[in-house]
Amino acid sequence: MKRLLLLLVIVAFVRPLDAQTLTGEEIAHQWNRCVIEVIMEDGFGPPIAARIHAYANLAGYQAAFRAEPGYTSMVGMLNGFATCPEPKTDHSYDWRVSAVAAYQVACSKLLYRTGISDSLAKVHFDRLSKDVSADVFTRSKDYGIEVGKAINAYAKGDGYARTQGLPDYEWPRCDSCWIPTPPNFAKPLSPYCGRVRTIVLSDPNEFPVPASIPFNTVKGSPFYAAALEVIEISKSLTEEQRQIANFWNDNPVLTNYHGHFIFNSRQISPGGHWMSIAERVLRDKGASMVRSMEVYSMTAFALFDGFTACWAEKYRGNLIRPVTYVNKYIDTRWEPMLQTPPFPEHASGHSTITAAAAEVLTANFGDVAFVDSTEVPFGWAPRTFASFRDAALEASVSRLYGGIHYRRGCDAGNEHGTKIGKAVVQRVQVRTK
Repeated sequence: MKRLLLLLVIVAFVRPLDAQTLTGEEIAHQWNRCVIEVIMEDGFGPPIAARIHAYANLAGYQAAFRAEPGYTSMVGMLNGFATCPEPKTDHSYDWRVSAVAAYQVACSKLLYRTGISDSLAKVHFDRLSKDVSADVFTRSKDYGIEVGKAINAYAKGDGYARTQGLPDYEWPRCDSCWIPTPPNFAKPLSPYCGRVRTIVLSDPNEFPVPASIPFNTVKGSPFYAAALEVIEISKSLTEEQRQIANFWNDNPVLTNYHGHFIFNSRQISPGGHWMSIAERVLRDKGASMVRSMEVYSMTAFALFDGFTACWAEKYRGNLIRPVTYVNKYIDTRWEPMLQTPPFPEHASGHSTITAAAAEVLTANFGDVAFVDSTEVPFGWAPRTFASFRDAALEASVSRLYGGIHYRRGCDAGNEHGTKIGKAVVQRVQVRTK
C-alpha cells in the first residue's frame, strides 16, 4: 500500500512545467518505471513479469518508431508477429501521443492495477494536448490505440492464458525430485510458463541447457560434494558476500516471520531489476525516445525468452533444491541465508536472465562501468560494476551465496542465458542505418 501511494505521488508530480516539453524519451522512461512498480504491487512471478515488460515495450516501440529516421518495424522479426497497423499516409502524427496510447492499451490487458497506468496516461495526455493541435492529437491517439490492440491480440496468441486454466501441477515423486521447500512450502510457481510461445527464440528448447550433475546421495559423489559446497560457503560468508546475496535477491513476494506474526513484503522482480539498469544507462546516455524503446524492448525480450526457456528446463528436470537435499542427507538443521523460491533447481533463473540481459546491454553500449541503485528503496546500498557482464556474473553467484542453488545450476544458467541474449541481438535488428 505504501508503494502504491508513493507511485500515485510520483504520477502527480511527473507533470512537466508549462514552459517545458514532455519529451518522448521521458515518456518511455516513465512508462517503464510505472510497469516495474505496478508489477511489484500486483505480485506477478518472474516469468509473468518479464512477459509484461516485453509486450508493453513492444507496443510503445511499434507506435512510435517512425518518430526518428533509421528505424523499422519489428513485424516479421518476432515469432508470430506478422502484422501491425500502419499510420495513414500524408497525415501528421505526434508519435509521443501514439506511444502513450499504445502503452495504456497494452497495460490494460497485462496489469491488474490499471488505475495507476491510466493515471499516468491522463497526465501525459493532458500535457501533450497543450503542445499538439486537436486533429493531430486525436489522429495520433487513435493510431496508438490501434497498435495497442494489435499487440494485445499478438500477446493473446502466445498461449499464456491457456496455462492459467490448467490443473494444479503435480510434481513427480522421486529421490532427486523437487518438493516444496521451507519456510513456506509453497506450491510450484508458474509451472506451465515453459509452454508459452517465445518471442525471439524459435522455441523454448532452441538452446539446450547444460546438464546438471548426476544426482547421487553417496558421500564423495560429485552431487554430494556440490551440496557440501553450498553448506560450507553459507557458514563462511563474508559481509560482502551477504550484501551481494541480498542485493540480487529480488524475491517478488518475500515472507517475513516475526514470532507468530507473518507478513509478505514486495520486492522488485529479477526482470524489473534489469529493466531498471537499462533505464539508468539510457538516462545517463541521454538516449532518444526510439532508442530507449529499442533497448527496453530488446532487454525485455531477452528476459521473457530467458525465463520461458529456463522454466521449460526447470520443470522438465524437476531437480531437488539444496535445502531439501542437505536437510535429508547431510544436516537436518541447516538453513540457507535466503528463502528458496518455489520451483525446481536446474538451472538458475537469475543466472539465465541476467546473462541474457547483459548481452543485450553490452551489444548496445559496450563494456561500460555503471552504478546500480535499484535496491536502494529496499535498504541495500548501490553497487558499482565494471560492465553488464560483470553484474550478471555477480547476480549468478549470489544464488550460491544465498544457499538456494548449487554452483552448477548457476554456471549452466549463465551459459544458457548468454546464448539467448546473443540470439536476441542478432535477430532483432531494427536500425536501418
